Amino acid sequence: MDRRDFLKFAALTASGIFFQPEKAAAYVLDTWEPPIRKLFLEFSEYEERPSTEVIVVHHAGFPDGDKDSSAEEIHKFHKETNGWAGIGYHFVIRKDGTIEQGRKLMAVGAHAYQHNKNSVGICVAGNFNFVKVPAVQWDSLKLLTAWLCQKFKLNPMKRGVIVGHKDLNDTTCPGENLYPKLGELRRYCRDFE
Repeated sequence: MDRRDFLKFAALTASGIFFQPEKAAAYVLDTWEPPIRKLFLEFSEYEERPSTEVIVVHHAGFPDGDKDSSAEEIHKFHKETNGWAGIGYHFVIRKDGTIEQGRKLMAVGAHAYQHNKNSVGICVAGNFNFVKVPAVQWDSLKLLTAWLCQKFKLNPMKRGVIVGHKDLNDTTCPGENLYPKLGELRRYCRDFE
């Protein structure tokens, strides 16, 4: 039994569900979701995203240094300073690995100019031009991205499916210490299936 199968069966056993191995794996993949802290943020408007073809990885990237921004803080900044409906990202991953919900998953985001109608935006809190990604935060990014690939039936190895913000717009986001790890992220998502 490999690591992936072990995790699937451990999740089922912990929840008191017992299936034949092949049915158990299918059940876990269809029902499992990473722990996401729901915040129920208020938005002035929502538009439903017509398709999901891309996962865009960002960092908070404040120029004055590395900061553990929360979804609530980013929501307030995007509303009050940018005049947006609310936080542009669908998820924020904090330095301790906590995944926080930003926009509703099926809402059009405001995180990658001209690419919001077909993408999910993940913001990894911190400025990765200055620091490296903490292991616990990296692990949460891997789990969340793998789950999104499965949920939307995306091939993580296909060009343009898992990208950094800089692949779409003129920016350094998600930073020189996170961007080079996207290849590893794609391979993890491929092996997660």
